[in-house]
Amino acid sequence: MSESDISIRPIKTWDEFLAVEELQRSIWQMPDWRDVVPANLLITVYKNGGVVLGAFDKTALIGFVFSFIGAEKQNGAMKIKHCSHMLAVLPEYQSRKIGARLKFAQRDLVLDQHIDLITWTYDPLQAINANLNLARLGARARRYISDAYGEMTDGLNAGLSSDRFQVEWWLNAPHVVERAQSEPPSTDWNGLLRSGAQQVFSVTMDANGFPHVDKVEEPRAEMLIAEIPAHIGLLKTASPERAREWRMRTREFFSCAFSMGFAATDFVFATRGADRRSAYVLTRVPHETGPRL
Repeated sequence: MSESDISIRPIKTWDEFLAVEELQRSIWQMPDWRDVVPANLLITVYKNGGVVLGAFDKTALIGFVFSFIGAEKQNGAMKIKHCSHMLAVLPEYQSRKIGARLKFAQRDLVLDQHIDLITWTYDPLQAINANLNLARLGARARRYISDAYGEMTDGLNAGLSSDRFQVEWWLNAPHVVERAQSEPPSTDWNGLLRSGAQQVFSVTMDANGFPHVDKVEEPRAEMLIAEIPAHIGLLKTASPERAREWRMRTREFFSCAFSMGFAATDFVFATRGADRRSAYVLTRVPHETGPRL
């Protein structure tokens, strides 16, 4: 089955909104209905400027993205934006670029509303999400929120504090426009090191292939590489204590780096022997801005 077999279109009918409810429960492994965004709220948001897009394999809903209009204060003025609350694709359809297609379709609809900013949060230890958000979409993160949603009980998030990056996706930024038109250029980890980037975590791999932080260096370069586990879900299952250690290490580092003016602007993967490695690239880039209310 090719990408062209999957269609992206707005969710419109009541049955489709109910299908979004079921998809949430399935993908996030929600133990009950408390965490589900209900169909009646989804349809109300859709009818009042929100975006609820579905990815369909023929008539079967296999993914969706959901956002609503919001605002935040920037430099003393209120900036209108879209708040993207959920993006999900069924596991058997992942790694087929459907998430990126949903996000770029969302971008088109938000631009049609003359809004040029979408923000959302995600777990900074989720490597696949980081790669999509930063490398593929061109979003940037410069805000770390500790325990953003309190204790979470769904299957994907239970067991770790709900720390989050908030990312900004400036829809008309040149690097975002380029990514909307073509695949992003690949970034080489070793090439970044040769060009002067500093690897801030000294990491060793244990006998099971899981990473351990031996040392954290103080930032001293203008480009930083911060490694995270390539498979935090597997690590959390194998060693909850090690996963919690990574949460605390990265919380301290990213909070400090963001306060120093760094932003997470890219994400890289590398294979070292039999080990899959993943890392953030942090640089000092100006704050992007757009028209204000």
